Amino acid sequence: MQLAKKEHPDDDSNVIVTYGNLAWVHSLMGSVTEAETYIAKVNEILRAFPAPSPAELHREVQSEKAWSLLKFSRKTYIRAKESFLEALQKEPDDKEWNTGFAFSLFRLEGLKIGRYKRVAVEESPAVLQLKKALNLDPDNPMIHVYLGLKCYKNTENVNNTEAWQYMTQALTMAPDNLSVVLRVAKFMKKEQRYEKALEVLLEMLKNAPESSRLHHEIANNYRWKAMQMNDLNNPELLGLCIHHLEKGASLNPGYIYPQLELALRYADHKQTAKAEQKFTELFALPDLRPADRQAWHRMYGDFKQYRLGSEKSAVEHYKQGMMLGRVSTEWIACRNRLTKVLQRGIRDIYEIRTLFDSFRNENKDD
Repeated sequence: MQLAKKEHPDDDSNVIVTYGNLAWVHSLMGSVTEAETYIAKVNEILRAFPAPSPAELHREVQSEKAWSLLKFSRKTYIRAKESFLEALQKEPDDKEWNTGFAFSLFRLEGLKIGRYKRVAVEESPAVLQLKKALNLDPDNPMIHVYLGLKCYKNTENVNNTEAWQYMTQALTMAPDNLSVVLRVAKFMKKEQRYEKALEVLLEMLKNAPESSRLHHEIANNYRWKAMQMNDLNNPELLGLCIHHLEKGASLNPGYIYPQLELALRYADHKQTAKAEQKFTELFALPDLRPADRQAWHRMYGDFKQYRLGSEKSAVEHYKQGMMLGRVSTEWIACRNRLTKVLQRGIRDIYEIRTLFDSFRNENKDD
């Protein structure tokens, strides 16, 4: 935060949020004098640069609120959109507000994609707004990324040529921006260009060796490259995958998903005891979120089913995962695996249909 104060040395109005945050932090630390000092600075700025009316937020505060809502949670995307739209009504050609509004529309449409209701490009309000934002801010690489993602697999762009153009431009503009590089690499992975994705990610690794997200994405590409070669247990690629998953886990031990993948890769590497130990450690973690617990049941079920050949145990974990409710996409994965078990068996010895019926009845009650 101290560095943030130096970003706008000639315009005190821009540091009102920084001073407010410093006051909050010092207050939490019990440093009352320092907190009061920064509160006084905030009041000085408000007197020098007053908001248009008592009911309106100071511009910088409005900006912080809107962007924070967009970053905080998918549950606040609508509020973020409304906040950006409110600001645009006062300044319709402001590039920051237009960009924020475009990003909020993109995120909201992304939620619909997650529910298998993909919004067509030609019908997408997000695409129109992203193009407007791009005209106002052509040097913003993330706008290019989002437009590329919206063009991906568009029915009028079968070869994804337009998507590649946007992604290539974004990477050219910001080769050292971790968020840009990760999204471009994920796009390349969808296009099954694993070598190209690894080239981009490994180059970024030189600048961000301590990024757990980066190590996770590199591991994924080694995994998918092995699948492309029809050699899932390729010793070299599997070893590289495990190395990067272990590194990512050490950098961010609170993120459980890559560690679950790591346990499965141990099993692939014929290190069954190590995989079992990893699963046990993860399940014992305190305060596991329902989504994490659901992922654990699905992946541990996979371990039991496909590595140890214990269908009965696997089914029990898939059922446990489903019974946690629709807290993540892992619910669908658990259901799909149970459906496959049903299709293979003559009799429903695991009472899977009973579980499925219970969910259908719950939906009817809603």
